[in-house]
Amino acid sequence: MTEFNFDRLQGESKFRHLVRLSVAKLNKEHSMDWIDLKEMFDFQHSAESLRKYASGWKLMVENEEVEQLNSEEEIAYKETTEILADGSHKSDKLIRMNSEQLKDVNYLLDAHGFDKESWELVNARNNIWNVYSKKDGIQNLYSSKITVRPKVVGFNIDNFIEKAKQEITPVHINTIISDGNGLLEIPLYDLHFGVNTYKDYLVVRDKIISKIRSKKWDKIFFIVGQDLLHNNGFDGKTSSGTPIEKVDMDKAWSDAFRFYCELINEAQNNSNSTECSYSIANHDDSMSWALVKCLEVKFPDIYFDTSKKVRKAFIWNNVFIGYSHGHKGANRLHENFLSDFGKQMAIAEVVEIHTGHIHTETAKDKFGVLVRTLSTKGKTDDWHDENGFVGAHKRFQLFEYSPSALEAIYYI
Repeated sequence: MTEFNFDRLQGESKFRHLVRLSVAKLNKEHSMDWIDLKEMFDFQHSAESLRKYASGWKLMVENEEVEQLNSEEEIAYKETTEILADGSHKSDKLIRMNSEQLKDVNYLLDAHGFDKESWELVNARNNIWNVYSKKDGIQNLYSSKITVRPKVVGFNIDNFIEKAKQEITPVHINTIISDGNGLLEIPLYDLHFGVNTYKDYLVVRDKIISKIRSKKWDKIFFIVGQDLLHNNGFDGKTSSGTPIEKVDMDKAWSDAFRFYCELINEAQNNSNSTECSYSIANHDDSMSWALVKCLEVKFPDIYFDTSKKVRKAFIWNNVFIGYSHGHKGANRLHENFLSDFGKQMAIAEVVEIHTGHIHTETAKDKFGVLVRTLSTKGKTDDWHDENGFVGAHKRFQLFEYSPSALEAIYYI
């Protein structure tokens, strides 16, 4: 005789428990004595009376099973779904599964009707819900409750760069300019594309192109990054995960890429050489870095520094230009740059350190090292507005150097 389950099943009343064990006794599915069965349930009549009741209950159970089979009704269970305010979903279903499937995340998602490519499991709770039928016996079903949320679209840098190599047509410059002179530094800090658009910066683009075309340069140097994009992904957050105003990142990326392609192309045509350096910031460290890598594919004849150091330096003749966003170690910029680049700074005739972040222009000369915080022409976003960085002059700055002097600052 197979092992019989004497325990009360989930959802089974005390009366139905007695009925099931009594009918099973008549069907010789277990060997418990009628007297023991009577005492187990504190039945108020004799053991013989219980046996007679069982005969009637057997007919009742058989009729119920016939009706269920004829109607093809499923096991009564109230399935529910719920959409929460944060976009996650809750699902409660009765599911047939085994011990391995209980631990299989993809099986649970599929059983509840969620695509594993689009949803991720937050939590799951599965409680056994055994039911009995004459046809199938005891069925191991589970009351399964799960919470899921949409997967955040990730950004695969390697795949994007590979795609860029296939789709971005490189720009090669064959013209060599031999009579160029001077260095033009183009440090466009805090552009915040997404809050700002390509159209917003058309005047800026035209003025910079005009300055690039104004003469033949020996070197044109771009600092790219510095909160180039407002978000660091598609979920409206900064690099550290801080929620901020969510922008259209597809458009922001496209606008920023087009903007810099046009400027760099002009620089190549009007200088002996052009260099670009990525500068890491707090809003968009990954997304801006990836955009600079795409520019590197677009312009293979240009040297790109894409390292992720917080403090960097560029040297041309007797000019030292240090640069950092200013979101880390802002109160010790002078000391930190001396620690990192002391020898190079000591022998240079011009030493400038350029930072951004607070959208406000300041300058501090400390023992011949001029630390400048550069302003921006971008719109004031919510974060800077809430933190009081408002009312500043809206402008960018370009710097022209001779081999041993800062010759001019151009406000754009």
